[in-house]
Amino acid sequence: MSKFFNVPKLITKAIKSIPRSKKVSPTIKSVPPTKLSVKESLKKTRGDEYLKRIRELEKGRKKVSEGKKMIKEGQKIRKKMKDTGKAFQFRSKTSYHAIEPGEAKKFKIKKGIAGGD
Repeated sequence: MSKFFNVPKLITKAIKSIPRSKKVSPTIKSVPPTKLSVKESLKKTRGDEYLKRIRELEKGRKKVSEGKKMIKEGQKIRKKMKDTGKAFQFRSKTSYHAIEPGEAKKFKIKKGIAGGD
């Protein structure tokens, strides 16, 4: 039986008999070919990518420093509001809450902390 049917040969023959398109993809015109050698082109590409990464890192550092400034400003505002009695904090929480005018007695606030004794 194995003399008459060689399965791998039949599969390859079937694959090869399937018609394929003879179209060739068009050339890319939006990217012109480089005038540099392959080595120089790769070196230039690596350098460009390195500069791109440096710039991106600087943007990140700048955002972090701005973020730290923003955090400090936000903390100052919250502390000021707590000190003036416009906001309060629950004893076990770190979040701040605004107080409706005249409602401070409802929360038994002492030193800006609700429930503080």
